[in-house]
Amino acid sequence: MRRPRQQRTRPNREQGQVAHQIRSSNALIMPRGIDLNTNMGEGFGRYKVEGESDLLPYVTSANIACGAHAGDPVVMDSALEELRYYGLALGAHIGYPDLAGFGRRELHLSSSELRASILYQLGALAGLAKTMGFEVTQVRPHGFLYRQISHDVRVATVVAKAIAEFDRWLVLIGPAGNNLLIAGERGGIRVAGEAWVDRMYDSHGHLLPHSHNRALLKSPQEIINQATSLISRGEVVTVDGSRLPINFQTLHLHSGMPEAKALAEYIRSLLPNASSLTAEPFNLGPVEDPHLSYSPQELG
Repeated sequence: MRRPRQQRTRPNREQGQVAHQIRSSNALIMPRGIDLNTNMGEGFGRYKVEGESDLLPYVTSANIACGAHAGDPVVMDSALEELRYYGLALGAHIGYPDLAGFGRRELHLSSSELRASILYQLGALAGLAKTMGFEVTQVRPHGFLYRQISHDVRVATVVAKAIAEFDRWLVLIGPAGNNLLIAGERGGIRVAGEAWVDRMYDSHGHLLPHSHNRALLKSPQEIINQATSLISRGEVVTVDGSRLPINFQTLHLHSGMPEAKALAEYIRSLLPNASSLTAEPFNLGPVEDPHLSYSPQELG
């Protein structure tokens, strides 16, 4: 049985005011107990990503790159220290082994290769975290692997099963949709659908690829509008102007957003009861979940 999770405390902070140039809408504020997550440690060696730390006072969890698409032992260790200071839930930010392409290039591994890579990344972060007395609680794929989960149920299932092999108490964060739910059920782990406040969706609920000229919402007001729509109505306005419901349990805040710190502060003020994700396995019995075995097609 997994040991009880350590108690996390967060330093007291006063809710400041959003930068004056960001004008909020009159959308209904709903005190939903959902997670606010961000990414950390996406540098490598001397290269650092500016602004990552600015969002930490306003989120409930942060996902640290595990050395595949970004990150290295020193960067990971430094990011863990920051998470410990703010008392945040710890996520593993996994991706394809593609430092040169930042994990966004279209790579295709066999299922056995992908499984091994995921276990390697989880082990690296969990080992460092253990020395600080806390543990990984969630896993969030990155880049092309994240996109694949939306479109390829086989890849999504391989990811979920690899996570289950490592620790069935982990929550898999991924693009909200049927593929994520199917993968979680097959792997026997809990999943959390994620919504983005600064990315544009198509009419099927998929994020537009980075190559699309409308993939990113470029003004703070557009991001405010999407965040309030998600929080108050659970929906987004898609690229074709239609309204689409999104079933999500966590919101992603990216340090690359314009006015990222002010936006994070404002969005957190809309969710005063935001909380980190919790999970338990589907199956705690002594009999292994039969779905955990990989099929010949998955291992091909």
